[in-house]
Amino acid sequence: MTILVVDDEPDYRLVIRSILNAEGHAVALAEDGVEGLEKLDAGSVDLVIADIYMPRMDGIKFHRKVRSLPQFEKLPFLFVSAFDDQHTMSAVKDPRYDGFLKKGRPIEELLEWVTYLATPEERRPKMPPSGVKVKPGDRSLTRGQSNTPIY
Repeated sequence: MTILVVDDEPDYRLVIRSILNAEGHAVALAEDGVEGLEKLDAGSVDLVIADIYMPRMDGIKFHRKVRSLPQFEKLPFLFVSAFDDQHTMSAVKDPRYDGFLKKGRPIEELLEWVTYLATPEERRPKMPPSGVKVKPGDRSLTRGQSNTPIY
């Protein structure tokens, strides 16, 4: 599977690439939504992991642009952010967004989200992985618990 990681923090991109490469995934990197769109045009991508707050084009605008393109309207997205304040959480409550994971959460949670989003929708478990997630039905957000940091 090819995963596009879009984040303005170079160290975070490299850490995530190392983790995903170790799991056997191909990883493309982009520093913001503008470069992310270029990477999508350049090759096949199966999943996007995108930061929310980035220069030039943030993750929400990037998602909106990607979803407007017919070939990517069902491309799975996992949003990540160092922030989980009310403003950030209200930005990711849209039911079109697939998932949210706060930066610093355990590696296992990231990998659970990748597995979950890589599974075809009709075969996905009803409940998303732990961490901040969208509940089926009401699409409200909840938080799981864990003590092992990712980064």
